[in-house]
Amino acid sequence: MIYNVFYKNLEPMPQVETQLEKKIGKIEDLLPTFDDDTVKLDVTFEKHARREEYYTTLTLVLPRKTLRAKEKGFDTFNAMNLAFNGMLREVKKFKDILKREHTYKMRRAEKKPRK
Repeated sequence: MIYNVFYKNLEPMPQVETQLEKKIGKIEDLLPTFDDDTVKLDVTFEKHARREEYYTTLTLVLPRKTLRAKEKGFDTFNAMNLAFNGMLREVKKFKDILKREHTYKMRRAEKKPRK
């Protein structure tokens, strides 16, 4: 996976970088079937100019789709954790669509006898 990290109104922090590596590893574990060159992740950390709010934006470009997650928090770590949790949910949902598991669940629900 190719990833780029951008900072707006912030200085780069090594603690954030180490935590970011762990979170990116979790996403890579969910996407083993895609080539490393075809998957691109852009991470943007931003601090609001006037308030004490931090934003984290994730953009994951896959061969068939682009997934985005944007969250805000009271510090950089909180915003990053919320954004990555949202991105993990979206990646799992996208994989279910690729596997067509949503159709299997509907079919199972239709076959259940009604009481």
